[in-house]
Amino acid sequence: MANFNATKFELSAELDKVQRFMKNKPKIIFLTTLLLSLLTAQVSFAQDQELQSGIERIVSRIDSLFPSVEGYVVSVEGDELLLDLKQGEPIKPGDKLNLIRYGDEVIHPVTKEKLGHKERALGEVEVIRVDKNYSRARVVNHNVKAKEGDAIRSPFKNLSFLIAPIKDKTNKKIDHSRLVLNLKKKLKARPGFYVPGFNLEVWLLESGLDIKKLTQLKNLNRLKKKVKADYILIPSTRSVKGKIVLSYQLVSAKDGSIKNQAQVLFKQMPLLPRTAKSLREQKLQTDFAPRKRKVEFAARQEFPFEIVDFDIGDVNGDGIKEYVIIDHYRVMFFKFEDNRFKRITQVKTKKDLNRFISVDVGDINGNGRDEIFVTNKSGDRLSSFVLERNPKQKQFKKIWDHVNLYFRIIHPFDTRPKLLAQRPGLRNPFEKGIKTIQYRNNRYIEGKEFKVPSIHGMQFILYGLNKTKFNTKKKNLILLDKDYFLRVYSPNGRLLVKSDEYYGHDPRVIDTGVKEELGGVIREGEPVNFKGRLQLVKNGHNNFLLLPKNYRLGGKLLSNMVIVNSSSLVILEITEEGFEKIVETKKQKGFMAAYQVRDYPKTNEKKIHAATVQEGGLTGKTRSTMFTYNWYR
Repeated sequence: MANFNATKFELSAELDKVQRFMKNKPKIIFLTTLLLSLLTAQVSFAQDQELQSGIERIVSRIDSLFPSVEGYVVSVEGDELLLDLKQGEPIKPGDKLNLIRYGDEVIHPVTKEKLGHKERALGEVEVIRVDKNYSRARVVNHNVKAKEGDAIRSPFKNLSFLIAPIKDKTNKKIDHSRLVLNLKKKLKARPGFYVPGFNLEVWLLESGLDIKKLTQLKNLNRLKKKVKADYILIPSTRSVKGKIVLSYQLVSAKDGSIKNQAQVLFKQMPLLPRTAKSLREQKLQTDFAPRKRKVEFAARQEFPFEIVDFDIGDVNGDGIKEYVIIDHYRVMFFKFEDNRFKRITQVKTKKDLNRFISVDVGDINGNGRDEIFVTNKSGDRLSSFVLERNPKQKQFKKIWDHVNLYFRIIHPFDTRPKLLAQRPGLRNPFEKGIKTIQYRNNRYIEGKEFKVPSIHGMQFILYGLNKTKFNTKKKNLILLDKDYFLRVYSPNGRLLVKSDEYYGHDPRVIDTGVKEELGGVIREGEPVNFKGRLQLVKNGHNNFLLLPKNYRLGGKLLSNMVIVNSSSLVILEITEEGFEKIVETKKQKGFMAAYQVRDYPKTNEKKIHAATVQEGGLTGKTRSTMFTYNWYR
């Protein structure tokens, strides 16, 4: 009996320990999770710091290869000038320097501080010989008369760099996109350095070339026809005793000669996140308990051309909606019957002069017939236009032509559609500020400014945004940011929502106004990635946001890669708590070019049409596929 009581006491004590552990289990789990999060954050911060430091060393070395030179004319001997530049300084025969004459001193009117001298550019001199203590040069323009005391200065750097794909010789899954992105950012931050908006990796794949063949003169000449650059940065990684060495070669884009090569040692480098082992495509989700909403595949149809964009509207004013589809130079009208698109008519423009960017359909002038707003690039400027059907002649005519504006119609909840417009910048694709367009006195005029919050460092464009109420009385701005994350901002600029995953990633770019001068160097402006619609849809008593998702080659962190393997359409429900993903359609090959939703009130269903594009590549045959889904309430 005594042994039984002792055993009973021991079991009771063990049970008390278990109960105390279970009581404190939430705290233990929380503290463990917090500790792991802090450790992960510290590792990530350390990796980022080392990455930034290493890349800064690389870019600093490259910058040192192109130093500034400044000196004076010591004497004038006939046609030759003696300069106080000597051996050891970064000059060589053939270099051209600016000849400058100083004028009066410039004095600040308030502080009386000497700010320097007035300068007058006289022309250029060419170095013909570099001696031990001085150098000799001659004036390029013989009409310019140099004199002692004139200044000599190297011209402002205007160098353009392309970055080749990283050749990885390690067995680690290094985040190459982060490396390339940081290299680009660091190079762009240096005065006089530029990185053109040209994806060298895509061009190499399409041309069937590797890095070794790229540096051959015949292939460099082929590259010149696509983009003008001064140098190509060729990076590679390899492992040495557990550490990673990042090597690079700086190669001339003109003749393939090596300008510089070096190595930088990294103790650690950011790696790609772990991904699921299964790479099977995601199946179409159709059942959404408890509401039992369904999205079902209905049909698919191929088109032997690239669908750039499309919209739906009543262009005839008869209550029947047509589909307006554009490629790069045609506006085509279709009807949809028996799950098939059938062409009705088309408006064709000159193929070699126009490149359509987008199309929007809406009755802005209020006459009962929807107008067609086509954003068009002609040459290096916009030449957009508006079409409308003439009911008497039954033909489409331009009612507004040669318009220097981008167009986009958005459809906020519980209000009329808004026609937005934005001007191109002088040497940038977009000027700051988005306007609404109204129709008054038989013409289109700029209306009120489309209000967006003031956020430091963010410039808004009319593509890839919309507005709606998001648990507030005022409308909030929904947009895709530059890194393709979905964001929602309050009117005063407070960030309400930021998605964990990316959307969009349209491979197309808008380069209106971007100038290439002085040997192809982009002096001002950078191309901007096109962003697809963020469409607000009401289905039954619930509100939804639809948005495209393009899956790029290499995964979601492979930044700046424009090769899209597949794409899908995502439907998010707008709830009181935020966004909730309802469905993502099955991935389809190609990038998502455009999508629309058409309402069928009689059958209480909606049809979703999504157009994907598979670019031609080496075959040159670009095809589009239109997928149709039934979306029930």
